[in-house]
Amino acid sequence: MKLLKITKYLDVSPAFLGFFCAYFYFDPAQTFWAFFLSAALHEAGHLIALRCMRVRIHKLRLGLTGAVLYTPPLAYGRELLAAAAGPAVNAVCTLAFLHIWPRFALVNLLLLFYNLLPLYPLDGGRILRAALHLLLPDNAAVLVEKILAAVVLAAITAAACCLTCVWHAGLWPVILCALLLLRVTGTVFPPRRSCKSSHRANLQK
Repeated sequence: MKLLKITKYLDVSPAFLGFFCAYFYFDPAQTFWAFFLSAALHEAGHLIALRCMRVRIHKLRLGLTGAVLYTPPLAYGRELLAAAAGPAVNAVCTLAFLHIWPRFALVNLLLLFYNLLPLYPLDGGRILRAALHLLLPDNAAVLVEKILAAVVLAAITAAACCLTCVWHAGLWPVILCALLLLRVTGTVFPPRRSCKSSHRANLQK
């Protein structure tokens, strides 16, 4: 019965399983366990924040581009708190394990930076969107978000192309940039939203 209850709330895509296996077998930097522990703690931060706010969680989906938590619509204040909880856990782990487990601390730091990119639906994009709508009229908030997203995406794409073509860093910068673009496609320039939004927590990992 417990297994059936877990599978009801957990949706794992074949792409995620493929990524999981590939990462396990092709991991020259030996960051597999550090990464997945960091990612699990990140998602736990979101879950704890949502539960503390008594928000019902419908499903957790694990896909190639990250983890998605499905909940009822959240007011922007709650959205901001829920989105910030995951990166906050990574920040605490970075500081707490800096001298005890440096590799784990580094992975948490990278996850922290990635998730705080101001691109929806990453946590940074959710925080930015919620804060803008709390501080500005809806039209102004949407405009500022789109401008910032366009600038950040252009800068990341240019940096990835420069690293690959000029600095000969291999294809990894371009591949990672493509995965990021895949993650935000269709959501980074969303239609105008109402005063509530649904929370989707992210893993990248």
